[in-house]
Amino acid sequence: MTESLLEVRDLEKHFYERDTLVDRALGGEPVSIQAVDGVSFDVREGETLGLVGESGCGKSTCGETLLRLQDPTGGTVRFDGEDVLDLSGDDLRSFRRNAQVVFQDPFSSLDPRMTVGATVRQPLDVHSVGTKAERTERVCELLERVGLSSDQYDRYPHEFSGGQRQRIGIARALALEPDFIVLDEPTSALDVSVQAQILNLLSDLQDEFDLTYLLISHDLSVIRHISDRVAVMYLGELVEVGPVADIFESPKHPYTQALLESVPRASTDERDREIETLSGDVPSPRNPPSGCRFRTRCPSVIPPEDVTIDQREYRQIMDVRERIESREVDLDSAWEYVADEQPSSGGSSLRSLLGDDVREDPFRERHAEAFVDRLEERMLDVELSGSHAQTVRSALHELCYEDWEGAASILAEEYESVCEVVSPALQDDRTHPVACHLYDQPDSVTANVADADVSAPVGDTVRTDGAESD
Repeated sequence: MTESLLEVRDLEKHFYERDTLVDRALGGEPVSIQAVDGVSFDVREGETLGLVGESGCGKSTCGETLLRLQDPTGGTVRFDGEDVLDLSGDDLRSFRRNAQVVFQDPFSSLDPRMTVGATVRQPLDVHSVGTKAERTERVCELLERVGLSSDQYDRYPHEFSGGQRQRIGIARALALEPDFIVLDEPTSALDVSVQAQILNLLSDLQDEFDLTYLLISHDLSVIRHISDRVAVMYLGELVEVGPVADIFESPKHPYTQALLESVPRASTDERDREIETLSGDVPSPRNPPSGCRFRTRCPSVIPPEDVTIDQREYRQIMDVRERIESREVDLDSAWEYVADEQPSSGGSSLRSLLGDDVREDPFRERHAEAFVDRLEERMLDVELSGSHAQTVRSALHELCYEDWEGAASILAEEYESVCEVVSPALQDDRTHPVACHLYDQPDSVTANVADADVSAPVGDTVRTDGAESD
């Protein structure tokens, strides 16, 4: 197996809000935004590792942090055996000669006041490479190599199209003959036809200059086109890593499966294909969910072992729990509906109908069932069966008396999942590891499951499609 050129272990990058001197003087607590939270992966010499995920998942921040363009919060990054995070002075300058970046936006990544020649030559000037004549010759060679003309040396960025500007950015990244390049969404701002040209150019340059790439993209077609392996990222964490063929043909993690399911199909045979979209919104990195961060949207959350329930029903109950725990249920609106349906209300205001003592309020007592009916109508998309329906009604009944914690505890006691209690980790020593409780987990995670006293299946023969996994 090819040796790793880059080794990233437990990399973290947190940003902080309300962390100024004024905030501290006023006694405010800083708020952590966990953009990258414990990411580990390797990039082998000569390969392209694709880093894919939804916008805002932390992909670009990860790339910038491992290049030291952002200061990390924690973790280690080793490049060719050296700890990048400990480098300074000449050692850091030497690392930056060997590790370059092509930025996402070709319109803002070039200085409009500098000519193309000066832009590509700048890294050579900074690192004092060769004589002035040799630098100019090198720039002309690079411009020709990326599909431009040396005659365009003295032109300015505004004279070029988006694709041409990205070629300039690629030439700049190649100027110092690096071993490793981070490609941060290199084609996202370009037309489809131009995207193909740039991707083909990057593939040719990789073969010619023996380059190693970290390709960051949310576009799965781009990832599949030139990647050797793929790392899937969700809300600051890696959830699956594997060879590109395995990821696209037999994805394991429910998030990866959902990503691939959302890709439009060209075949007319699949024009009537129903796409099951993920439920809910992406949680905020300011307050990520406990346990598995994907659990709030996952279609395969693991119920407690002693609970027999359909997955759609369980997903519905989990959604209700999330809304109750985050207090996103509009109680006043439900009471207003109930009041409007009562002939005796006589147009009275809601506040006059509801008493100050919520537990000794005759109006609440009389109309509690109607209130719960209204909440069920607005909150449930799936009809629950038997005891599950009764349990949810009991929780919603607590909302009659604005007891949010009581309502949440009723559902948590009955339906708490291992997915919300213990964080899954990427499996050890696997060519296709996945961070999901549906699959065999490292010993440390299994121990945490036991400590949490959660009865849920954790084994290497469980798959979301019911088939056996290896």
